[in-house]
Amino acid sequence: MNQTFTSKLRRRLLLLLAGIVPILGLMISCDKDDNLNMQEFDPAKEIEITEFYPDSGGIATPIIIEGSNFGADTTGLRVFFKDSLGVRHQAGLVGSNGNKIYAMVPKLTYLKKLNIIVERTDKDAGNYTGTAEDHFIYKTETTVSTVVGKPEPDNNSMPTVGGDFSSATLSAPFAIVLDDEDNIFITERSFYTQSGYSGQSARNEKGEGVQSNLVIADTKAQTATVMLYGADFTNAPTFSGEAGNESVYMPEDAGLYFYQLPKSLSYAPRRRSLITGPESKDVIEGNWKYSFVSNKEDNMIYSVMWKGQLVRFNPSTRNVEVLLDKIIPDIPNARGQSGCNTYCIFSPTEPNMLYFAMEEYNMIGRVDVSKLADKDKATYKGEAYAGRSFIEGPVNGRGWEDGLLENARFLSPKQICFTTDGKLYIADSGNHCIRVIDTTAPKDKATVNTAIGLPQSPGFRDGGPEIAKFYHPTGVAVNADGSIVYVADHRNKVIRKLSIE
Repeated sequence: MNQTFTSKLRRRLLLLLAGIVPILGLMISCDKDDNLNMQEFDPAKEIEITEFYPDSGGIATPIIIEGSNFGADTTGLRVFFKDSLGVRHQAGLVGSNGNKIYAMVPKLTYLKKLNIIVERTDKDAGNYTGTAEDHFIYKTETTVSTVVGKPEPDNNSMPTVGGDFSSATLSAPFAIVLDDEDNIFITERSFYTQSGYSGQSARNEKGEGVQSNLVIADTKAQTATVMLYGADFTNAPTFSGEAGNESVYMPEDAGLYFYQLPKSLSYAPRRRSLITGPESKDVIEGNWKYSFVSNKEDNMIYSVMWKGQLVRFNPSTRNVEVLLDKIIPDIPNARGQSGCNTYCIFSPTEPNMLYFAMEEYNMIGRVDVSKLADKDKATYKGEAYAGRSFIEGPVNGRGWEDGLLENARFLSPKQICFTTDGKLYIADSGNHCIRVIDTTAPKDKATVNTAIGLPQSPGFRDGGPEIAKFYHPTGVAVNADGSIVYVADHRNKVIRKLSIE
């Protein structure tokens, strides 16, 4: 256990004890005199908050709230932290003596200023609330650590070699996904940015350049295994947990082919072909598929093609269906082309809502795939969601800027993923950082924030948000319970982990 973690744990325990010891004292006092220091709630009086401490902290920080008329009986007593969007987050209530409440700060968002509210529901008299005048400042602690690979951004001949996490090397990690047992599946390949070639290609065990490698990293055994050297160019994969057919699906860049890695066959890669029909026969010609995503609602695999078609296929029959003809803009992208590398993910909080990052357009859109029956397949493009480029165009609108969705700027956003609480994480590869959006917030109030990484400052460094650096992060994915975000840090040749508190 490292010293930083030990000191943080010690501080957390001391704070926790600071909150619990007074409660134990109250309990002992109550054994001597049930009425000592225990104030009952009086519906004829207002609930008043006079002070709270500490005045800032993160998830599970013990907090003491002082005031009057809270009531010692915790039945019907609640504490909320209300953010600037008006969303109330319930705290963990430990105890109350009527004038002092002991609670734990809940898991909140990147919105930092919060109001503390004490609320009591009385079955006879109704609801009563009191709000603190001062704000509580919420602190999200995000740190980065390296999981697999050796950070050598200038070593263009680094081979991809399996082994334990301390010795395994990667050459060009590009996109990732995790299965239901937290195995990390990695596709390796080179790519082009809006300013040119990324400068790093996939290499086999001899250091020879190849199009792609397929790698699996077992986070439990702490070992990495190369499943296939020299695959055709492969892109962002998905895991389908469909009962009896659990598999990882990796799209090949061009043509009809993809790789299926069935869990029942220890994830041995099988190269398979999509099947097109009369209405979908032209979808593959001169086209590319940059991302697969599984939909838990219908167990279908979805993709947005380079030319912008929204398609899906049945993993069992492999038959392709075109849902929309073109959901990307009708104008040239930032490289003057009429297409886009597009990366997709389904929301865990809005069933069937597909979010898609359009790399060369520097923007993010979304579409509810369950509500397409009454839409014009030829013209409907879903909904503009985030990015200044929707207003100023893909060139003038690109760059880096946090803020409201309509004002935020991106530069080559690639793979995206969701944590279970509805936060969308974005590998903003051109800005060398990881961005986040709380999609549960109303669209007109939601914001884009830089979760970690120093914007437009490439490099390698583990640690907190003030120092951590990435170099073309291209892939993001979450673990099985949706709590940990992993990052494919392409140019640094490593897989890294975001620990978020």
